[in-house]
Amino acid sequence: MEYQEFYHGEPITVSTQERMPGAWTSQAELVIGGRTVQLAGGPEEEYPSEEEARRAAVSTAAGAIDRARAGRGKP
Repeated sequence: MEYQEFYHGEPITVSTQERMPGAWTSQAELVIGGRTVQLAGGPEEEYPSEEEARRAAVSTAAGAIDRARAGRGKP
């Protein structure tokens, strides 16, 4: 499944996939400084539910956005 999330106005695209029953993976994609960056998860990180996989990807992306904002100063 693919989800569109927002954090501080920044769009985050989250993809989740069930590899086998009870084993979900996720990946987040966002644009930082005009570049598309893929973050989070990958096939080596598995979660017992889709919701947990989605939240983990959003959390990782939010951290990347916070670091990028801190680097240029928060308004």
